[in-house]
Amino acid sequence: MTLITSNESQIDSEAARSQTEKTLDQSFLWGTRILALAVAAVLVWIAVQVAINSIPAIREFGLQFLTKSAWNPVEDTYGVLPMIYGTLLSSLIALLLAVPIGLASAIILSENFLPLSIRTTLTFLGEHPLLAERLK
Repeated sequence: MTLITSNESQIDSEAARSQTEKTLDQSFLWGTRILALAVAAVLVWIAVQVAINSIPAIREFGLQFLTKSAWNPVEDTYGVLPMIYGTLLSSLIALLLAVPIGLASAIILSENFLPLSIRTTLTFLGEHPLLAERLK
């Protein structure tokens, strides 16, 4: 009786693949890397553009704009602290609701807690939100 190690089985599966499959895999890998770098470049470009376009406002109102809470166009005083606080708070509440629900549903659907028929139906509905919304 011979034991096949994972390294030997991996070598066997690599040898069984055609050159076309290997080329397609390498092309996909490089395409994915290029697109990931493109996303990072776009994000850097957006950050640079926001920084450049905010220079006039920073010169006029200073950085206190971020820490003031008054918004009074008559007196020409502006502050965005309440807006920043509201955005952070609403994002935190959304995360506190969504993360436990998402993790619980992922665990329940992947760990065979439910019978197969119910699990299949829930998985189908979870993957098709428009259909799930119509069934409400």
